[in-house]
Amino acid sequence: MNRRSILRGTAVATAVMLSLTACITGSDSGDEPETENTGDATGAAGEEPAELTGDLEVVSFYPEGSPDHERLTGLAEEFESRHPGVTVTLTFGGGQDTPQIEARWRAGDPPEVNYGFMDAAAPDGGPWVAGGQVMSLDDVMQEPLEGYDGTWEDAILPGVRPLISVGDEIYGAPESVTTLQFFYNAAIFEEQGIEPPQTFDDLVAAADTLKAAGIAPFTVTGTFLPYLQMYWDYLALRHIGLDGLQQAIAGETELATLPGAAEAAADLERLTTGGYFLDGFRGVDFTSAQMSFFQGDAAMILMGSWLIGEMAAAIPADFQVGTFPFPAVDGGSGDQEGLFGGTNAQVVAQDAENTDAAVAWLQFIAEPENQSAYVEGTGGISAYTGVAAPEGFEDVTAMLEEGAAFAPSYMGLLALSQEVQTAYQQPIAQLFFGEIDGAQMLTAMSDGLLAAAG
Repeated sequence: MNRRSILRGTAVATAVMLSLTACITGSDSGDEPETENTGDATGAAGEEPAELTGDLEVVSFYPEGSPDHERLTGLAEEFESRHPGVTVTLTFGGGQDTPQIEARWRAGDPPEVNYGFMDAAAPDGGPWVAGGQVMSLDDVMQEPLEGYDGTWEDAILPGVRPLISVGDEIYGAPESVTTLQFFYNAAIFEEQGIEPPQTFDDLVAAADTLKAAGIAPFTVTGTFLPYLQMYWDYLALRHIGLDGLQQAIAGETELATLPGAAEAAADLERLTTGGYFLDGFRGVDFTSAQMSFFQGDAAMILMGSWLIGEMAAAIPADFQVGTFPFPAVDGGSGDQEGLFGGTNAQVVAQDAENTDAAVAWLQFIAEPENQSAYVEGTGGISAYTGVAAPEGFEDVTAMLEEGAAFAPSYMGLLALSQEVQTAYQQPIAQLFFGEIDGAQMLTAMSDGLLAAAG
C-alpha cells in the first residue's frame, strides 16, 4: 500500500478551479528563458550550496496588476536580493493563457515553476509525470527546510501530502490550501440573534429566521454549475460518504441505491424549495453573487477560502465576515467532519533550464515568514505546519494538522469528461431552478452517471 493515499481528482480539480476563479486577463511575456544551470542548489553533504545564477521563470495564476501579482512581485524581488545572480520573471499562466504554457511544455521550452501538470489521483500521475517531464522533489523533500524543525515533507500538513504525491514519490510543493465553507455576515447574524449553525437543521432554522426578517439567507450563482454543485456535494458527503459518492461518479455503483442518497436529495430539495436563495440567482455570475454578499443583500455564501483575497478590493471596510464549516447532518451515515478543498501545488519542469533555482524558489515560498505573509495578505490558508490560520479558519487548519480527510473540490469533476460533468451537475441545476424535485434529481443523476460510464 502506498504510504500516501489519495482522493481522486483533487490536484487537477484545484488547479482548474484556480484558473477559473483567480484569473481573468493577462498575457505571457513570450520571453525565451536564458538560463544557466549551476548544479546542485542545496549542495552535497558537508559542502556549501552552489551559487544560483541565471533566469528563473515562475508561472503565476494572478494577472499583472492584481494584488496577488503584486505580492509575488515583492517575493521575486526579495528572492533576487538573496541570489543576486538570478533574475525572476513572473508569467501569467491561468485562464485563457493556460494553453500557451502547455504548448511550451510540449515544445520542450517550459517555465521552471508551474501549476498543474500532475494528477495525483492517477496511478501514474498523469501524462506529464508518466512522461518524465515533471521533476521529482522526493529527495529534496527529505532535507531540512529553513524555519521548520524537520524536513520539507514534515513541514507540510499531513492532510495535504497525498495531494502532491504520486505513489510514494512527491512531485509538487504546495503554495497554499483552499477549503470550501460558509461565509456569513456577522452583523446580520448578531442583529437576528443567530449563532453559526452546527447542524443542517440549525442551518435551515437560521434561514427561516433570516427569511422572516426579509433577508435572503443565501446567495449563489446560477451560471456556474460547480458552485450549485457544492451544496449537493456536502449533503452527499454527510449522508453517503466520500467512497460511495466517488464510486457512483466512476460508474462503479448506482448512486440512487446508496444508503443516504435519498436523504441527501431530500435535504437539497428542502433548501431549494424554501425560498432561501437571493432572487435572480439564476442569471448572475459568480462575481455578482459574491458582491451581493458583501453588499449585505444575502447573509451567507458557500464559497472557497479564496473569497476574501479575491474580493478584497470590493469588501466594505466595516464588513464583519465570519465562517463556519458546512454543518453536520443528524443521523447522517457519511462523513460529518470532512471538508472539500485542495492545494494549488507547484511543480518543476524536468526540461527547464534552471531547475536548481526553481527548487530554491519553492523552498523560499515555504518559509514561515512568507507563508505568514501570505495568510495575512490574502486571508488564505497555509499548507505548512505551525503557520497561524486566518481568523475563522482555525478549526479547518487544526483538522488538517491532524490529517483529516480532504475531499476533492467539486468531487474532482472538472478533471473528468464533459459527459460525466453534465450527468452530475445538470440535474442539480434543474432542482435549483424548480424544474424537477429531489427524487427526480437523484434518478437523473444516477442514470446519467451509469450511462456516462458505459
